[in-house]
Amino acid sequence: MLLIKTLRENEPIHRIFGKVEIETIIKRINGIKLKQTERNYLSRSIRPKLIGASILSNQELLAKIQRPKKRINKPQVIFSLEIYGYALISPYKISKQIILPIEELTAKILIQFPEPRFIEGIPIILIKNKINPYELLETASKYDIKNQIGYLLETSFLIAKKYGLLKKMQYLYSILNYFKSKKDKDIRILGQAEEEEHIKFLKKTSPKRIKEWNLLGRYFDDDFIKNAGIYLK
Repeated sequence: MLLIKTLRENEPIHRIFGKVEIETIIKRINGIKLKQTERNYLSRSIRPKLIGASILSNQELLAKIQRPKKRINKPQVIFSLEIYGYALISPYKISKQIILPIEELTAKILIQFPEPRFIEGIPIILIKNKINPYELLETASKYDIKNQIGYLLETSFLIAKKYGLLKKMQYLYSILNYFKSKKDKDIRILGQAEEEEHIKFLKKTSPKRIKEWNLLGRYFDDDFIKNAGIYLK
């Protein structure tokens, strides 16, 4: 279970809860009867910490105390994609830029720069680079893009299967399954679509698999696989 793995392996959680507290939480999740001392931990320490964390999370305290970030620009996206193995043809030379973490890069493409050429590169960089599943999940939740990232992660598995790279992707199976089980019900656009007529067109012509993620967009598996051949061979 992803939650239990997160409790045991996530360093920020270990700074809040001690080892005994974490094992008590896991026992409670699994329905195992607790000893009296463990019940005391649950009522006197664990629950108050969780309640406090929930209150602060709802108030978005972390975002408020973070150092303000500079706005991302398109050259930075292009440069970062190239560093991660997805070089694009550009009409002008891109000077050296600050490299975005791959999880943040994925989010910025989907939110700020949802161009097809950038979106098509996301499954490639997910295959070619080591991804932190927890950072990817946190990013998806932070920006409310679980369906988009889930769809593109699933796309990376389809591509990996085609090119014999599935073994390399095994560590991301659990988070893909998590995204599948936690899909948002709201219909979202993958890419750019502002005019009502275009949205109506997408509702009629979007491929079945993208609709299964409650998304609309003209992205096709064959195109993803063909494009990947340039970067994975």
